[in-house]
Amino acid sequence: MKFNVLFLFLFIFLINNKLFSFQEKSTNITYDSIAKTVFFYSKKRDNKKALFYSKKMLQKSLNNKNEKQKAESYYRIAQFQRKLRANDSAFYFYNKSKELYRQQNDSIQIARCLRDIAIIESSYGNYINSNISAINGLEYLKGRNASAIASIYNTLAINSKKQNLFKQAIYNYKQALTFISSTKGNIVIKNNMANVYKEQKEYSKSISILEELLKGDITSQKSKARIIDNLAHIKWLNNPNINILKDLLLAKSIRVKEKDTYGLIASYSHLSDFFYKKNRSKSLFYADKMYEVSKKEKSPQDQIEAIDKIVGLQTPQKSINYYKESIRLRDSLQEVESKHQYKFATIKYNYEEEEKQKLKFQTLARENILVAEKEKSQKKNVLIIGFLSISSLLFLIYRRKEQHKKRILQENYNTETRIAKKLHDELGNDIFNTLTKVQNTKINTEEIINDLDKIYLQTRAISHENDSIETGSNFENYFRNLVASYNSDACKIILKDLSSLDLNNLNKSKQIVMYRVFNELFVNMKKHSQASLVVLSCKKTNHNLEINYADNGVGFKDNTIIFKNGLKNMETRIKTINGTINFENKPNKGLKVYIHFKN
Repeated sequence: MKFNVLFLFLFIFLINNKLFSFQEKSTNITYDSIAKTVFFYSKKRDNKKALFYSKKMLQKSLNNKNEKQKAESYYRIAQFQRKLRANDSAFYFYNKSKELYRQQNDSIQIARCLRDIAIIESSYGNYINSNISAINGLEYLKGRNASAIASIYNTLAINSKKQNLFKQAIYNYKQALTFISSTKGNIVIKNNMANVYKEQKEYSKSISILEELLKGDITSQKSKARIIDNLAHIKWLNNPNINILKDLLLAKSIRVKEKDTYGLIASYSHLSDFFYKKNRSKSLFYADKMYEVSKKEKSPQDQIEAIDKIVGLQTPQKSINYYKESIRLRDSLQEVESKHQYKFATIKYNYEEEEKQKLKFQTLARENILVAEKEKSQKKNVLIIGFLSISSLLFLIYRRKEQHKKRILQENYNTETRIAKKLHDELGNDIFNTLTKVQNTKINTEEIINDLDKIYLQTRAISHENDSIETGSNFENYFRNLVASYNSDACKIILKDLSSLDLNNLNKSKQIVMYRVFNELFVNMKKHSQASLVVLSCKKTNHNLEINYADNGVGFKDNTIIFKNGLKNMETRIKTINGTINFENKPNKGLKVYIHFKN
């Protein structure tokens, strides 16, 4: 019986495909028949084919010269592009659809376009524009279409949460709940609210929401596992002594059964955290599992989080490869994000320019018609051609200037983002600790001064790290300036035979690595060594460059080298140019560093 039903379904499916294939070849294929095909593939979640036929819908609507069909086609194309994660292109087509719906005064569809535009803008971190689009969508809806309103408030809440505006996020989630009618939507919103309360460390409120959800009827096993896992983890955050292992394992087992790989990443993360102080081998086991799954799912952010856990559990020697992978992933993630941001900005800019150009040419066309009707003489025609030529030239000049401004703004934005991240990650904790000490009357002034000096050194290091490096024929003088910036009465730096290295003729990549490595070395010297004298000895033999660093500082304790982030970064950078770096340490007798690479 089951075989007959399956055969019948397959037969109907093949007939449908053959029928549409026949229709497609026919010139009489209708817009509605293509739309039904799009709906069919959408239900099958075959987004590529759904997008393919959505474009055929657009072509048919253009042939029909039907503006309503064209608006719907643009919207369908945008929907499937977003599902295929082509958000930049989806943004373009949502805007095209929105403008056509605006001409038709279809406020509901305008609001839906604005809602989806707001979601895309939020995904690119453009929260201000996202909020503007979302609020405009609410104004068009005027209380109609509850599901769209709930979705817009959910987007506003996400924007608030990502900006750490937690009270505003809770407000928007509560607004969304007033418009939610489905059980599934209610679960999503309340789970999001619980996560916001977790961020605020209001664990009791978060626990209360999740426990209430578990009492309800949850049909989706993935949702159930997410709630069980979140609830257990938040209970543990509230009380690290509570045993939540049973619930964590239950959530994991459900996710394994449901093949919820993204959910498994969260489960393995929470299990690793739970065992961190109880059983480090199990903690490492789950951190490794988290890394494996996140790597399989090509989720670099989760890979980085897993690597951070592994590094904290492994010995320095075993962690070296993970350090390298972490650096590579962070650089890759930043590069991809920058490319996505730039592509999105370019499409947004091009769309706006396209609309301006369209309006401009429409205006020019109307003017030309009036001129043609009034004056048909050759003289007037020549004047019109001249006017159009000058306008086109001015437009090209204006467009080039705007593109140049856009590139400058994008470069400034990327630099500001990178510096802001370093200020948050590297200086945030030290500033907070220093402020705490200042408020404690028992802490002596010298300790606070030392902390402030450390913060100053970190700030200067970030400044050096984010400065553009002058490479080429003046690099030796530029490098000498770096050395001079760390030279002081408290610590003298002596350079020996630097000119013998012929630094100005090194290739650009090696000049950059050398500058970054010695900047990192000088920062560590200032922060930790207490040295009063540093000597850099330079030597060149054939094509081999040798630079030896020596100071009279305190060295490392217990005659061991501690590979913290700074020293590890130095080693990684040197290896990128096929060089070597070795450390020789004598406690209380200083540190020696030997660097070799080919010119």
